[in-house]
Amino acid sequence: MNFIFTEEQLLRIANIFDNAGQVFLGTSVLTPLIFGVEKDSKFVVLLGIFGMIISWWISLRVTRIAANL
Repeated sequence: MNFIFTEEQLLRIANIFDNAGQVFLGTSVLTPLIFGVEKDSKFVVLLGIFGMIISWWISLRVTRIAANL
């Protein structure tokens, strides 16, 4: 398969998604849990967990694609 990205570029993209997952974890999940979950922030925590899982899953997929080049 011909990709428009090199292996190094794909690994950098995977790193960006990994960092995005950490940002979701820190801002949307841990912060409300540390400072107390209010009624309104439960939805934010759920969205944060969803965003974190999706970001890390994309990171893993891109890393596997880069490994197969």
